[in-house]
Amino acid sequence: MTTAHATATHRHLRAGHAPNPMGAVALLTTRLVVRGAVAIALGLGGLIVLEGLSFRTAYPDAESRRALLFWAEDPGVRIISGTGSAVDTVGGFALWDAGLYLTLISAAWALTVATRVLRGDEDSGRADAVQAVGALRARSVLAVQASVLLIACLLVGAAVGIAFTAIGAEPEGSALAGLTVAAYAGTLVAVGAVCSQVFGTRRLALSVAGGLMVAWILLRMAANSADRRAWLGWLTPAGWFDRIEAFDADRWEVLLVPLAAILVLGGAAVLLRGVRDSGAGLVRARTTGRTRRWGLGGATSFAWRTNSGVLAAWAAGLAAVGIVMGWMLPIVEDFLLEDQGFVELLTAFGMSVDEVTLGFVAMIAKIIGLVLAVYAAFRMGATRAEEASTRADFLLTRPLSRWRWLGGHVLAMAGAILVLASVAATALALSALATDSGVTTADVASALINVLPAVAVFAGLAVLVFGVAPRATVPVAAGAAVVAYVIELVGELLEWPEWVQDVSPFHHLEQVPVDPIDPWSAIVMTAVAAILCSAGIVAFERRDIVEA
Repeated sequence: MTTAHATATHRHLRAGHAPNPMGAVALLTTRLVVRGAVAIALGLGGLIVLEGLSFRTAYPDAESRRALLFWAEDPGVRIISGTGSAVDTVGGFALWDAGLYLTLISAAWALTVATRVLRGDEDSGRADAVQAVGALRARSVLAVQASVLLIACLLVGAAVGIAFTAIGAEPEGSALAGLTVAAYAGTLVAVGAVCSQVFGTRRLALSVAGGLMVAWILLRMAANSADRRAWLGWLTPAGWFDRIEAFDADRWEVLLVPLAAILVLGGAAVLLRGVRDSGAGLVRARTTGRTRRWGLGGATSFAWRTNSGVLAAWAAGLAAVGIVMGWMLPIVEDFLLEDQGFVELLTAFGMSVDEVTLGFVAMIAKIIGLVLAVYAAFRMGATRAEEASTRADFLLTRPLSRWRWLGGHVLAMAGAILVLASVAATALALSALATDSGVTTADVASALINVLPAVAVFAGLAVLVFGVAPRATVPVAAGAAVVAYVIELVGELLEWPEWVQDVSPFHHLEQVPVDPIDPWSAIVMTAVAAILCSAGIVAFERRDIVEA
């Protein structure tokens, strides 16, 4: 029992009553998810505010906004952003333009946190200890934990709704959009809960759930490719965004679909939890056959093995993004030729419009760089989970130094980032070649290589935070990446001081492949990343192991 838990127990005993076991489960779950939920809420809320700023800058009058109605019907645009509703209003435009990011970010967070709480704690043995202390039923614990996760989804949705109101969107549509985001994230939590019962490890549960998420997004794209396939949108949670018609018809009844999905999937997860053994899954792993020895030869290889499933899920998502973005390249130039307001907006954001398609590739590369930076934060968060679960104790009590253990995780993280960058570049290049956009493989490769030094800085920051304050690893490192990207995106547009823009590593990247890579910036950022990593490893050497 930790000091904090002992103090709480003694306080309850002095007051004359025992602590409420279910209340303790709810409190512990809240502590596990609140930082990430707040970070996602602020990030998505900031995204909507940024969309509102973009709308008012690029489309200041009714005439310029009428062009949006035309582009919302373009098949290529519909595949990416959805059918759109009232896109000539600030709220409709923000929901339409940010829809893909809302679905990807909220889904990644929901699946990650659901499998971590509902399966990861069981893998580590912490769930058994919690149930034993209060003689709690496994089903009851799962129900309480899932309830806390759904409340966190409501927090994220509330932040999005407030952000819509803040940019001047219609209040009813803002509330509907916020609840839709909450319902979508809640559905993914329920999916993660079911997968956590079916499969015997968090890695496998997250991999399968992530694969379903990617399939749903692709199904939404198929539904939006033609009116005759629109009915497919009802089969995918991502497609519900296109059915609510927020800021126009405001179809509140559509929310009954995700609500039913949450109730059915959540109820199924609770029932399944009662028919399986703790630590096991309904799908039994093979107990016979050849032993898999790969990844057991050292700290780096073992770190790679334990995170390979999560890496596969991120790779699938980035491959889908690369394919979709490459598919968009042929229509970008036509779009900009018809929309001078958007040209001015992209110029203000620093994108080169002299070579439109290559400038768009440079912008895509920075977005992928942001995704890689967020991955680095979550990857170091997985290292924190190794420490919190006490698995690291068994390794560090053997002849394995701390710097070698953490260094193995850092090398595995660096290798995973390179793999993800390669997957995204390959998918984008193949899609660009298939659409005959004029973008070469060398253009795509140079654009992705250009962003890696900036990603390295955020990876180094994640290592430093892990070494100093491990519980803050994910929110601080991921939050810093999002803030830095926003600074780069709007800093010049809002005429922020140069020193403020220089804080963002993204600001020191050239517009590759329009311009050549700046070698000095790359060298400096790589050196900064190395210093941050070294400082994090030294700090880890000096601090106590922090559990729970």
